[in-house]
Amino acid sequence: MMVIEQKKTRSPHFDDDRVIWKDEYSGLYEPVDYSIQFDYEWKLFGEKKIGFCSHTGVETDDPWIDDRIYELTGVKNFIERKKIGAAAFYAKKLLDFFIPEEQRNIGGRLYLDPKFSIDHFDGKRCLDIGCGAGRWTKTLLTLGATVKSIDVSEHGLKSTRRFNDDVEALSIFDIKTRRKDLHSAFDFVICWGVVMCTHDPKEAFENAAIAVKRGGQLYTMIYAPTYHNSPDILAKRKHYHTQLSTLEEKLQYAYDISDCPENAINNLDMLNTFYNWTVPEETIHNWYKTNGLESVVTLNAHENPKCAYHVLGTKK
Repeated sequence: MMVIEQKKTRSPHFDDDRVIWKDEYSGLYEPVDYSIQFDYEWKLFGEKKIGFCSHTGVETDDPWIDDRIYELTGVKNFIERKKIGAAAFYAKKLLDFFIPEEQRNIGGRLYLDPKFSIDHFDGKRCLDIGCGAGRWTKTLLTLGATVKSIDVSEHGLKSTRRFNDDVEALSIFDIKTRRKDLHSAFDFVICWGVVMCTHDPKEAFENAAIAVKRGGQLYTMIYAPTYHNSPDILAKRKHYHTQLSTLEEKLQYAYDISDCPENAINNLDMLNTFYNWTVPEETIHNWYKTNGLESVVTLNAHENPKCAYHVLGTKK
């Protein structure tokens, strides 16, 4: 059995009873080895292990990317229509050659408003921060963008290199101080599920915002103080981090608490991060404004309750 080394870093969640982020916490906590936080799930995705593929949160095959395009734009079956033409598309659909849509719902769907236009990303230079296995990179590429994909996960980068040449091992925290070539360089920056899983979400956000050029946009997904701040989830995370020591035990626990085996990645994703902050919507909007972004909108404002906030802003 492989034993996971426990780094003796003070946990705000278990040592200080802090789960809802406040900007006054900035600078109080130490970074951990972020390269391993999500790497195991991307490795399992590459191995096509049940619960870690055919899932909305990770899958990069065309039917799932078509779903991501629909979530962003409201346009259905964009890839299939483009590949085979409208007439052939409808004939194929009538013959039910597609992967049934209900089989592509594991992990949940996004309901964003307002939507982006179908040509919104065409010709734009985009940055995917924390690209993981590459689902948003591939979505943006399919919509006509050029994309730089960065992550610190070996297996995530390996996955994304299958369809993107501009892939780099780079931490979000290196953008501001070490990569001035990335400052004000992108028309669109997506930072999905990254900032709240760091020791300093405020600083992480600032690194993402500095990459946006004037007139460009920043889209973040950040956990809300709802599901991830619930007593049930906090108890499960504490058990995971204090009682389990091997990869085998941790993986089995993710399966044990899943509603179905096919959804195990959702639980491992939530359990395995050392930092798992939740951030109030007002705090997120304030980050946008203080970093020079305006026209700030929560794209899932209609959703209730919200597991996370999906927020978009435009650089002045």
